[in-house]
Amino acid sequence: MDRVRIAQLFADADTFGGKQVTVCGWLRSVRDMKQVAFVTINDGSCFMDLQVVLDRKTFEDCDAVCA
Repeated sequence: MDRVRIAQLFADADTFGGKQVTVCGWLRSVRDMKQVAFVTINDGSCFMDLQVVLDRKTFEDCDAVCA
């Protein structure tokens, strides 16, 4: 799967809505809860961050990301 820049996601949200995409960047913040984790990602393509919600039941590597 090709990488999608975060700026593209915000610029053309209708095209990417409901689809699985791959983004690369750095984690700006992680808020770890019991059942979910909120991860903020930035790739430098725009000033806005992408917030991702990780469900602990379905995402096996959540502990590695949140550590």
